[in-house]
Amino acid sequence: MPGLLTLIGSGEVSASMTRLHRHLLARLDAPARPAFVDTPAGFELGAETIHERFRDYVERRLELPLALASYRSAAASPESIARTLQALADSNYILAGPGSPSYAAREWRGSPVYDAIFARWQAGAQLVFASSAAIALSRYLLPVYEIYKVGAPLHWLDGLDLLGPYGLSLAIVSHWDNAEGGTHDTRACFMGMDRYERLRAMLPPEAVTLGIDEHTACTVDLQAGTVEVRGRGGVTSLAGGQSTRHAHGETFSVDELRPRGRPAPAPAADASPYGAEADPSHLSTARDLLAQGHVAAGLRRLADAAPPDLAPLLALAAQSAEGMRRADLAPEALIDLLLNLRQALRDAKQWQLSDQVRDGLSALGISLQDSPAGTTWTRVP
Repeated sequence: MPGLLTLIGSGEVSASMTRLHRHLLARLDAPARPAFVDTPAGFELGAETIHERFRDYVERRLELPLALASYRSAAASPESIARTLQALADSNYILAGPGSPSYAAREWRGSPVYDAIFARWQAGAQLVFASSAAIALSRYLLPVYEIYKVGAPLHWLDGLDLLGPYGLSLAIVSHWDNAEGGTHDTRACFMGMDRYERLRAMLPPEAVTLGIDEHTACTVDLQAGTVEVRGRGGVTSLAGGQSTRHAHGETFSVDELRPRGRPAPAPAADASPYGAEADPSHLSTARDLLAQGHVAAGLRRLADAAPPDLAPLLALAAQSAEGMRRADLAPEALIDLLLNLRQALRDAKQWQLSDQVRDGLSALGISLQDSPAGTTWTRVP
């Protein structure tokens, strides 16, 4: 089952939310390794200041180093993506926050970075997404900038639908109790309640609104089937004509967020990364190529047979290895990437494939040494 998913209405790096982060970090099964993804604000000229604010908060308040998983747009270079994938692979507490929900969804959709985020979550890492990043995970995405700032007609966009496979059809709305308008209503993420009701009337009947107040978080635990509310406000679910409110300290069933009358989906059966649907010819050819030292070609073959969570990493590794010759000195970054790939295959009990990665590196003059402390490597003649 995936790890915890925490959605925050706002104030994710405020002093009042420190207790929440400590509470979530204590639920990790391993030492915390947080990473910040900057995509939602990737279009902003001052995007780096948002990362600096997160880093300062995590280092001062939580006393942890914060890795940057930078992916500001799909135009990022392969080298930059490789660094980001490495940061995500090493993390188990992934943070994302302010910016534009529609921009975040557009840049993440179909990208190796979002695939890596999803894969880490599936492997048990926690996602802590606030404000715009939380909205981007919706099935029905509220285009806040377009409506509130630009004056576009009321409409919805397709979100990333993170929870769709688990039977949820959500419109996630942060800043639910916003009061910045002063003389005018800016609740429901600056829409105002009258305008939001018109928006809600445009949704299909099965859609459920999850409104999250500012400085408030709700943590979805799919394994336990519960949602926990923490913070100064509360969360509101709107389903059909029914509105339900939950305050700090309350826990309610995930079923409340499902379309009325729809049962929870059966849990998916465990499967290895290379299941029965993989083309055996691809795997056989990949093993042969790797054993012969043809790393790039072998990785491309593996990528052809891989599921969505492994394919981006394999394809990127193949691109990095393109053009390497046996006599070349393999770049350290590529070796580290291949070691992480080999470890992922070992974790999935794909022993033969992981051995072929080792043999391919050996053919390039890279010798691996496994120990309880991890894997190290040296160059040999």
